[in-house]
Amino acid sequence: MATKREHAVAILDALDSKARLTSRTLLGAGIAAVFLLAVAYFTIWQYAIGAGLLIALLLQMTHERLTVAADAMIASNMEKLGWELEALDDEVSMAKLRELAKRAEG
Repeated sequence: MATKREHAVAILDALDSKARLTSRTLLGAGIAAVFLLAVAYFTIWQYAIGAGLLIALLLQMTHERLTVAADAMIASNMEKLGWELEALDDEVSMAKLRELAKRAEG
């Protein structure tokens, strides 16, 4: 059985992951663009278009899946703490959550 500290840490980790997800997706798109330019230069441009469509699909699916996973992690741990999801909008509740994450159970 997990402690309140472990639930608080999981919520904060999921919030942090959601915050970094957009920048990481954009980084992946930038790397893909460089790769596709290389493919277009060394082969024919149709291969780059096809690969671009495939990579865009994979990036979209990954972004959506990670967003859903983070939302589910947050919701389940908030439920285990007995809190409502609206508490994440309140700065006092977030301060309490950070304090729970730092405090050692014992």
